[in-house]
Amino acid sequence: MLSTVLEACTLLGAAFLTVYAIDVVVVERLVNRANQPLPCGAEWSAMCRRIHHRYIWPAAISVAAALVASYYLQDDRWQVGAGLMIGAICYTWDSILPAGTVLNTVDPSRPATLHLTRARFRAYAIRHYRLIALGLGALAAYAWAHY
Repeated sequence: MLSTVLEACTLLGAAFLTVYAIDVVVVERLVNRANQPLPCGAEWSAMCRRIHHRYIWPAAISVAAALVASYYLQDDRWQVGAGLMIGAICYTWDSILPAGTVLNTVDPSRPATLHLTRARFRAYAIRHYRLIALGLGALAAYAWAHY
């Protein structure tokens, strides 16, 4: 029973981080490719302010569950996924959070700086590719450890 809960926590944490990173990339592609208006108001603020809730907490839960699973199941393969999730946490603190803070200070509805806001949003989305790779790598490592 405990092993099932630990495995679910590791997979869900890594999956949640990966899916949210993919969501940011998809939103940016749709907005900039079709020259649509940028998200405004609450949607823009939520995207910029809740980064730590959507990346760091799922990754931290995944790391803790993977380390406990490694100890409980006596299988060191879980530590590979935990290492990748630790890398995702460090990358988020180093690259994603500062870019999100800058985006949060920008008014996306202001026409005079719209081209700069789009460029910043594009740079912010590009940073998510590495986070997606870390999340997918952790999911693959957890799948490997499961079997």
